[in-house]
Amino acid sequence: MIKKCLGCGAILQDKDINEIGYTPKLSNDLCMRCFKLKHYGKNLNNGKVQNNDSIINYINNTKVIVLFLVDFLNINSEIIKYFKKINNSKYLVITKSDIIPKNIIKDRLIKNIKEVYKIDEDILFCSAKNKENINKLLNLTESKKVILCGLTNMGKSSLINKIIGSDITVSNKENTTQEFINVGSFIDAPGFVSNYKVLVAKTKIKPITYQLKSKYYLLINEHILASSKDINITLYLPNDILVEKRRKREEYNYKIEISDNEDLIIKGLGFIKFSSECCIYINNSDIEIRPSIIGGSNEN
Repeated sequence: MIKKCLGCGAILQDKDINEIGYTPKLSNDLCMRCFKLKHYGKNLNNGKVQNNDSIINYINNTKVIVLFLVDFLNINSEIIKYFKKINNSKYLVITKSDIIPKNIIKDRLIKNIKEVYKIDEDILFCSAKNKENINKLLNLTESKKVILCGLTNMGKSSLINKIIGSDITVSNKENTTQEFINVGSFIDAPGFVSNYKVLVAKTKIKPITYQLKSKYYLLINEHILASSKDINITLYLPNDILVEKRRKREEYNYKIEISDNEDLIIKGLGFIKFSSECCIYINNSDIEIRPSIIGGSNEN
């Protein structure tokens, strides 16, 4: 009889310690990888990476409601593209809402996200940490089968555990959920994987405003950012990201024109709000420019 790990959904096996689903005893409920993650925070391996299109095809072939999770810092066109590929009845859920800065007005943030990314579906905020909108999600999905999906490390498993008291493995490691896990009326999907590393904010974001002068540049977690003129910018990043101001260098990979009230997204890290137009120089290609989702009416 096939038995699956209750933590990650992998098929349990006792033959190969180097393969996914290994456990020394098939009577165990957890594979060794989940056991080590849960009790020691140790990751034995990076797990199996699911193909993003395969995840979407599986979802589209099921008759379920979809809660698509993404946090405040990781909203970008690539993630929204996956959301739009899903044909089921769906909600965009801004998860880990406890990290959103206090000055952000959430109703206006929803309005801006809908306009920037042309989203018709409802957008909800939720937090497994402070239980924001947990009851609302339960009411919306009552007596229905629901699947949770989104970028890896967006808190899908944590949310299901909070809603129904399950014990799916939760960690800050990528690919924690290996297969689709059925828990009551909920299905936990493997996370979508991107080409860039995602750093997750653990505490409420504290925006930092810099006066970036043209003779300096910022080093942001190995990302270089310089400007053609003196400007004020506001950084929305995880609080533990190292930001250093250094003397300007002359060699940069990319030159980008920024207009008034735009965000520069550094994918997997966060975004930078520009209040005035300028020309910037950066060494990273995993970027995106958008009309600011927190500019104007969202600023105090």
